[in-house]
Amino acid sequence: MTTLARAIGNGEWELAALCLLLGLWQSILKLPADSVEGLLDVLEGENGKRGE
Repeated sequence: MTTLARAIGNGEWELAALCLLLGLWQSILKLPADSVEGLLDVLEGENGKRGE
């Protein structure tokens, strides 16, 4: 069982969030530099409105 699965099963939400963040970070590091810029643009949203 993975650390993430155990954390979710035990309701350890902060640990689960850290596991997800680490996985995201590792994935971003594998992207080409121009892809990271595009990813940040998408996350920022239209007209600079984050999360909308």
